[in-house]
Amino acid sequence: MSKRERKKEIPIFCIAFGKHIRALRINNGLSIEEIAFKAGIDAQNLRKYELGKQEMKISMLKRIADAFEITVSELMNF
Repeated sequence: MSKRERKKEIPIFCIAFGKHIRALRINNGLSIEEIAFKAGIDAQNLRKYELGKQEMKISMLKRIADAFEITVSELMNF
């Protein structure tokens, strides 16, 4: 499989995790812009994470968890 083909694939985990982040955000009554600001990232990147269109680094997991004021373990518990 070529690099280009791999990039086009959207892993099931990324989609499920993105849905989890979105549900967590909505359940806490927060907008994409609020969480993105707290995490120090662009709102468009957060949208990509929520849609499962972009994989994130471990450091980004920490930043998003901090934005929700939870641990990375709590963020990953879905």
